[in-house]
Amino acid sequence: MAGLNRSSILVVDDNIDIRGILCSVLREFGCEHVVGVSSGSEAIELLTSVKRHPARVGIYEIDAVISDWVMPDIDGAMLLRWIRRHHDSPNRYMPFLMLSAYSDEDRVEKARDLGVNGFLAKPFSCETIATYLLDAMMDDRHYVWSSDYFGPDRRRRTEDVDEEQRQSDVPQSEKGVRFFPSPKTVRERVGKGFEFDAETIREAQRELDQWSEDFVDWAKIHIDELDRAFKDCAKAEKRVRRRLLDSINHQAHELRGLGGTFGYPLVTTVSMSLFDLTLGKIDPTDECLSLVKTHIDTLKAIVRENVRGEGGPIGQELVQELGEMNRDFRRRFVNA
Repeated sequence: MAGLNRSSILVVDDNIDIRGILCSVLREFGCEHVVGVSSGSEAIELLTSVKRHPARVGIYEIDAVISDWVMPDIDGAMLLRWIRRHHDSPNRYMPFLMLSAYSDEDRVEKARDLGVNGFLAKPFSCETIATYLLDAMMDDRHYVWSSDYFGPDRRRRTEDVDEEQRQSDVPQSEKGVRFFPSPKTVRERVGKGFEFDAETIREAQRELDQWSEDFVDWAKIHIDELDRAFKDCAKAEKRVRRRLLDSINHQAHELRGLGGTFGYPLVTTVSMSLFDLTLGKIDPTDECLSLVKTHIDTLKAIVRENVRGEGGPIGQELVQELGEMNRDFRRRFVNA
């Protein structure tokens, strides 16, 4: 039977909630083996063990990886480089799906240049997970080797062209690259022409929606962390504030991915604004901290009142006010 019933997928995410959700959804999709780990270093350790001692691990092959980008220690980009380049990698052609709340064009392009098969943005739905995962696992592009790249052909050409002809298409500055057909193992395991049926996706989405009941509790944990970091930041000397603002930035990043996935897009909007505000290039002045506090207070209000969706006229007014305050701050203190 075609599908994921013979597949093994590795999920890598330091956020235990997102990791648990993805593993649960993949099981709903019928995936036989789903393994979740919390860091790139754990993923490398597991993949190395699968290559050297598969019987001991109980998994003989990992068919695909879904990994968050931003993680401490070894992040998703470093993990992808290891899979594509390292001699201990069990499969340099392994389908790899990058997951991130950073979904701007530059980030997607960077992921492509690292050799990713697909980029899944947070927030996500079960339908997008199914679409991007299947695309990654059925990706039949040639793989390209050069001095600084190994991964799927970034030009996304699918027709068969001999290597001599392909070399003639390569700019002079990139001469010396080599092309390899991607192995058929994963595609054969999934089955040509396989598609997820609508009921399977609906069942998985119902599973995802059940997790949303816990969202407020998760959000409160992140907001408590935001509050603690802000209070420490407000008391700290200016030279110490940058490190504490980085902690606020990380919590905002986590919230921006969780909010939209669980029906709280207003949380995502405010968290994204806070994330942009606390990026490293902003000087951590008292004026900056005042605006940070406004964002945190807004998030507290949204979660306290359990404001789902866009929040109606009041929610839109909150977003508009925050936008005006951000523009005023940047005009006065950033672009001055």
